[in-house]
Amino acid sequence: MLENTESLLPLAQAGAPPRVITIGFEKNSLDELDMLLATLGATPVARVLSPLRRVNPATYIGKGKLEEARQLLEQNGADAVIIDVELSPNQLRNLEKALGKPTVDRPGVIIEIFSRHARTKESKTQVALARLQYLLPRLAHFWTHFERQRGGGTASRGMGEKQIEVDRRLVKTRISLLRERLESIEKERQVQRAGRKDVLKVALVGYTNAGKSTLLNALTQSEVRAENKLFATLDASVRTLDPHSHPPIVAIDTVGFISNLPPSLVASFRSTLEELEEADLLLHVVDASHPQAREQFEVTERVLEELKVDGKPRITVLNKSDLLKNPGDKLRAKAIAPGALLVSALVEEEVIRLRDQVLEFFKKHLEVWEVLIPYAESKLDALVHEHGSIEVSRHMEKGTFYRLRINEGWARKLALARYRT
Repeated sequence: MLENTESLLPLAQAGAPPRVITIGFEKNSLDELDMLLATLGATPVARVLSPLRRVNPATYIGKGKLEEARQLLEQNGADAVIIDVELSPNQLRNLEKALGKPTVDRPGVIIEIFSRHARTKESKTQVALARLQYLLPRLAHFWTHFERQRGGGTASRGMGEKQIEVDRRLVKTRISLLRERLESIEKERQVQRAGRKDVLKVALVGYTNAGKSTLLNALTQSEVRAENKLFATLDASVRTLDPHSHPPIVAIDTVGFISNLPPSLVASFRSTLEELEEADLLLHVVDASHPQAREQFEVTERVLEELKVDGKPRITVLNKSDLLKNPGDKLRAKAIAPGALLVSALVEEEVIRLRDQVLEFFKKHLEVWEVLIPYAESKLDALVHEHGSIEVSRHMEKGTFYRLRINEGWARKLALARYRT
C-alpha cells in the first residue's frame, strides 16, 4: 500500500531539488503556482502559458503546447511537469505518457504542502484523509512514480493490475479508519467549542500567507507559529484577545484559503472551519502589498459564501501596510474594500487601533442589563466583573446595583443563579 510519507511530487535524482516545468493558462495563477512549488523545495525552470480556448478531453492542452512542453523539458533537464488545473485520472495518465515525465496537477501540489505542514493529530488526520481521497481515483497514475521513488524500476516491472486492486481496497479501508478517527477528534473539538459557547469570538480569515498568524500574535501578544510560507497554519489557534477586556474575547486563527482549493481538503477541514460558524465577528485579513490582492480578497469572499458564513459581521483588514512604499500603493489597496482598515501587524500603534475597533464592535453589540447583587453573593459579583462591561455601579441598601453590557448567555446565567439563591 502507498505510504503517507511518499511524496506526490516526483523526486529528482541524487536527492537534489526537483526541476519542473509548469503549464498554465493565466500568468498570475502560474506565479502563485511557482510560490506553491517553492514551498515544496521544487525549482520551476520554465513555463508554458497556453491561451486556453477549448479543453482537449484527452490531455487538456493542445498538440502545439504539448510539443512546446516536450522541448522545454529536454532543454532544461526537468524532472517533472506541473499543470495549473485539476486533471482527471485519464488526463494525468495521457499527459504523462505524451511528455514522458511524471505529471502532477494543482490540487496534488496543494495536498502535498498540507501533508508537509500538518503538525497536530487533527490536521495530520485531516490531511491524510484528503490525500487518500485524492489518490484513490488516481492510484494507477501515482503508483508509477511512487515505484520510481522506491527504486522499483519502471512501470513494466511494477506490481501489476491485481496489486493495484489490492491497493485500492487497502486505501478504502484506510479512508474508513481515518474518517472514524476524525469523527472522534471532532467530538473532542465540539466539547472544546461548547466550553467557549458563552465567550465572545473573533475569527481571522483570509488568503494563505496574508499574515493572519502574525496579526494574531500581535493582537494577543502570543507566539502562534507564523512563517512567510503558504499554508504555514493548518490548525485553529485560539488566544485571548485582551486579558483586561470584560467580557473576555478570544481570537481564532484559521487555515488560509487559496483559489481552486481541492474539495477533499475543504471537506476534511470541516471541523476546523466550523470555528467560523461559531464566531461572532470575522476579521478578513488581506495582504495589501500583494499584486493580486483584489483577486485574493474575492476568492476568500467566495469561500465564505460557500461556507454560508458570509452574513456574519466582519471587519476587512488590509495587512502589510509597511510594504506599501508610496501614497499611490495605499490608495490602490484601500480601493480593494472601501472602509477597510489599513494596518501592519509589525506596527504596535496600528495593531492597538485594530484591537480597539474589535473591542468597540463587541461593546456596541452587547445588550444592556441591570441587576442588583446582594452583598452576600460574592460569586455572582465576581461573575459580573469578569463577564460584563460595567457602565454604572451603585451601592444600595440591599446590595450593589449594576448597569452593564453583557453577553445574553451570561446575563441569563446570572439571572438563573440569582433566582436559585
